[in-house]
Amino acid sequence: MKKVKKLLAAVMVTSMALSAVGCNMIQKTPEAVQKTVVGKVDGEKITIADVDERMKPIEDQLKKQYGDDFLKDETAKATYDEKRKMVLDAIVTEKVFLKKATELKFDEDKDKLTEEVDKQFNEIKEAYKDDEKFNEQIKAAGLTQESLKDMLKNEVLFKKVQDHIFKDVAVTDEAVKKFYDENKDTSFVEKPGAKLYHIIVKEEDKAKEIKAKLDKGGDFATLAKEYGTDGTKENGGELGFVEYDAQNYDKDFLEAARKLKEGEVSGVVKSSFGYHIIKATDLRSEPKAKEFDTVKDQIKAYLENTEKDKVYTSTIEQWKKDLKVETKEDKLK
Repeated sequence: MKKVKKLLAAVMVTSMALSAVGCNMIQKTPEAVQKTVVGKVDGEKITIADVDERMKPIEDQLKKQYGDDFLKDETAKATYDEKRKMVLDAIVTEKVFLKKATELKFDEDKDKLTEEVDKQFNEIKEAYKDDEKFNEQIKAAGLTQESLKDMLKNEVLFKKVQDHIFKDVAVTDEAVKKFYDENKDTSFVEKPGAKLYHIIVKEEDKAKEIKAKLDKGGDFATLAKEYGTDGTKENGGELGFVEYDAQNYDKDFLEAARKLKEGEVSGVVKSSFGYHIIKATDLRSEPKAKEFDTVKDQIKAYLENTEKDKVYTSTIEQWKKDLKVETKEDKLK
């Protein structure tokens, strides 16, 4: 369903713009403004109308936030102008991708392409489970079933082109280990902390009741499952290893956890989320480098993404040169 919303939200329709040009300040008609060329890709023109077609949802958002006269607000106007530049760049990139898709013959097998598009289309349609709701939704987005399929076709082709760009990107195990060795004492350090468990409830009296059961020998994991009110209850209240200065934890909670000894269970601890009973194990008082096996996948993903970013940027820049891409952002204003 997320993909459905993303696709439908990406569709944008037109808006009007006026501009004054020339020394004699002759004002163009709205129709003339819409035909103003603001970019070219291999000779194919991109007009203000093409940009405005994508800007309507952004305009709607700005109107909700700043009112119908949002362009009179400096912040809104700056946002609007910046978004127009981004939209122009996105249109240019799309056209470059589509031209490369044709050049690389990714659209040559029409039957296979149609099969892929139909598969995605049916998945979207089935997600609504009601043809009427599906049709209402795409109509509200300014789409028809055919235009939705066109969007999906482009998405399939974009993915093929992207895969082509990244086809030679590879990160070796040696490169991953080298990166770890060079950065383990700075980027892969576990600070002092402990493996923490907790039982959280809303009422203090309930927390005291649970604490009394623990003091009488009750099993922490069992009581967590019985009384806990968050997602950790099914896992015995386990929060995993938590650093004592973790930014995403309540300060009062961490202060109480820091005072616990190995295997010790706290009293009732109040935080901004409720009332906790905390248990600590595997205490670490000194910083320690994380084991290579625990971070190697993270490092590999980072190195791959870094390399992909470089390859993507250099490839697109070269393709834009090859296709004689021109943009005239000054004409968007």
